[in-house]
Amino acid sequence: MKKRLNQQANWKRRNLWFYILLMAFPVIQFSVFYIGVNAKSIMMAFQRIDMVGGTTQWTLDNIKEAFRMMTTTPQMLSILSVSFVSYLLTQGIGIPLSLFFSYYIYKKLPGHGFFRIILFVPSIISSIVLATIYQFFVERAVPAMLLQFFDMQIEGLMVNTDTCYAFLVFYNVLISFGTSVLMYSNSMSGISHDLSGAAQIDGASVFQEFWHVTLPAVFPTLMPFLIAGVATIFTNQFNLFSFYGVTAPDKVQTYGYYLYVEAQKGLQSRSAYPLLSAMGLMMTIVVVPLTLLVKRLLEKYGPRED
Repeated sequence: MKKRLNQQANWKRRNLWFYILLMAFPVIQFSVFYIGVNAKSIMMAFQRIDMVGGTTQWTLDNIKEAFRMMTTTPQMLSILSVSFVSYLLTQGIGIPLSLFFSYYIYKKLPGHGFFRIILFVPSIISSIVLATIYQFFVERAVPAMLLQFFDMQIEGLMVNTDTCYAFLVFYNVLISFGTSVLMYSNSMSGISHDLSGAAQIDGASVFQEFWHVTLPAVFPTLMPFLIAGVATIFTNQFNLFSFYGVTAPDKVQTYGYYLYVEAQKGLQSRSAYPLLSAMGLMMTIVVVPLTLLVKRLLEKYGPRED
């Protein structure tokens, strides 16, 4: 009996060490790349910096002011709205199109190789170069073609505040295809031919085969993209800086862009950083449970192969 108890104790001890070693890497990674990198920023959210006297005081005023600004001021409410709408549009348009293009390539339909190359090209070109080409096209080429062929004189589509947001959404969706299409199509290529063959024998249409066979098989690859997208709601600057620098129209600004521009302005005075840090902390408090909720819902209600 004593020998059996010792064996059980040794077994539990080995399991404990295995668990510790297994969890050590993610814990160290989180500690270094989140807590370590952001520790100063988190502490700064609770500080007031006096640039004249060179002193620092601990306070909760930054948190209170950040909460007030983000929940009551028209500018911050507009930025919040644009951030969420931009996320919903890019995800709601980009992901279904990525899956469609990936399925087209997976089924080896006419021109599938050409589509694979064209959709991946934006991912290998410098973002600044790509933004410059796109801006030249919508600002000069499109108005020039409309004037020449239809005698229509219009303002540049990125300068015009009525049209700039739509073309920003189009650009951000366009450049999102490269990595996602490559990942989805590669994941689809691993689907057993027996499954797709059985679906075709049962008389399933192309759409039914995609919905009941392909999508459940590729969903484990799709899910990280959906979860990571939620985490970027407050950090995605929507490539605004590439097009506008620090002068983007107020109606298209996102939180990611706003924080970046304000941080650039604050290079001359560190006194602006505590409030920005407090705003970033507030965003983290919102987005962490939201990300975990989305992860939970996807795991519970997402399509399954069984």
